[in-house]
Amino acid sequence: MENQPESVDHEILSGRIIHAIKAHRDASGCTIHEAMDFVEERRAELHRDQPPT
Repeated sequence: MENQPESVDHEILSGRIIHAIKAHRDASGCTIHEAMDFVEERRAELHRDQPPT
């Protein structure tokens, strides 16, 4: 994963997707659509790596 602040993953895992999108945009300067795509892909990665509860 590119150089992202830890807050992006924290926001995703907390279910605060809009905050994760904003954190990613602030860090990367990308468009909102790029940030939304990134966060959705990252959310899938994080959930895939989480052990089942």
